[in-house]
Order: sequence, then C-alpha cells, then structure tokens
Amino acid sequence: MRLNVDDKQLELPFGGDTAGSTAIPLNAAEAPPQPLPCRSQSMPQSIEVSTTQQRADALHRVLSDTTGVKIRLRITNNSSTMMSLRYEHVGGTALVGLHHMFLDAPDSIRKALGSWIVRPRAKVAGKKIDAFIAEQRHLIAARTPRKIVLRTAGRYIDLVDLYTAVNAEEFEGSVTTPITWGRMPTRRRRRSIRFGSFAPGDDVIRIHPYLDQKFVPEFFIRYIVFHEMLHAHMGIEEGPT
Repeated sequence: MRLNVDDKQLELPFGGDTAGSTAIPLNAAEAPPQPLPCRSQSMPQSIEVSTTQQRADALHRVLSDTTGVKIRLRITNNSSTMMSLRYEHVGGTALVGLHHMFLDAPDSIRKALGSWIVRPRAKVAGKKIDAFIAEQRHLIAARTPRKIVLRTAGRYIDLVDLYTAVNAEEFEGSVTTPITWGRMPTRRRRRSIRFGSFAPGDDVIRIHPYLDQKFVPEFFIRYIVFHEMLHAHMGIEEGPT
C-alpha cells in the first residue's frame, strides 16, 4: 500500500520549525475541508479543537524527536501515494511526504513512521503502517479520471469504420467502449509489440499505431479490434494481444 507513484498532489498548509527541522509551508487554498471548531462540555470554552496546522506541527515534532533526523514534512491528499521518503545528499535532510490520514494517527503508528524514516525496509513497522492505511481507506480521495483524447483516423486505417462493422456483426452494437490509436512509443530497442489493449480503469480500447501502415492487412487489424472489443464486452483485461 505504501506506493511511490508520481501523482499530482494537493498539499495542505502546514509549517513549523522544530529541532532544526521544517514543515513546508503550503498553499492554504488547497487544504481539504476541516470540521468546524466545536467546544466540548467537559472542557473550558476557551479551549478549541486543535487546528490542522497544530496537528501537522505536532506530528512533525514527534517524528523529529523520535528519529533524531532533520525532517522536512509535507502533508498531501494523494489518491495513490500515501507515503514518500527521500534524503537530500547535502545535509542528510529527510524529505517526508505523508497523507493527511496520519495527522491523527495513534502513538504506535507515529512510532512506526519513525522507524520507517530511519529504516525504510523495516518489516514490522511496514506491516503496522499498511494495516493503518487499510483502516483509513475512507479518507483517500478518489482519483480524478484523466482526460483521454481519442484519435481514430490513421494514415491508412480509420478505426471507426472497423469498430462500427465489428460491433454490428459480432456484438449486435452492444459495445460502447471508445477506441483510439495509441501513442507512438519512444525510439528504443523492443523485443515485442502489444498490438492492442483494453484498460477497464480508463474504459478505452487502444490499438498500436505501428499497425497503421500500408503493408499491414486490414483483416489483421480487424482481428485485433475484435479481440479488444471482446475484452471490453466481457469487462476483462488480459495480457498482450
């Protein structure tokens, strides 16, 4: 679960400076909505619930004191990367990124985070953190679907014509998943080519642009289109075609 996938990050306004470490000041306009301050009947009315800023600073102090490492803490609202860690070559500062779910983590999890910062491959700490992330999944924001530009007209083949014909003949027009030529890959030595693919997450069929050439028979491309439409019809992603 502790994925290290690049993802656009919504960063919250956390700062502070403790024990030679810093929490990065971020854009307040990007902070997730916080509950309105409330007053407890068992507490004096002058004492309010800790702000997000204070919670971030408190977590930052704990991690700094626990590890003895100079830390720059960044709080995010990522949908895929819950934790990230990188050490600067100069000064040995630990650049730590944590999902906002960790702001209210119990002491045992904060201790596990400290162990992870010092020893990223610590298994015991890793298992505790994984379990905590699983319990807090409801706090993970849904990923914004990326915009997909469809390109069906090739130099020699128009995928719309093949798609429409195959859909009518083989699926009674029931397939609605769009089709597009894929992107031309970067120039490098390849041992194989994936002629087509169906990605359920994107709900799109992609055909390799290498097939859009004069010497490639249309019946071959038609078969690839049919194969990927079959995956879409069944809602199943499979290995390379």
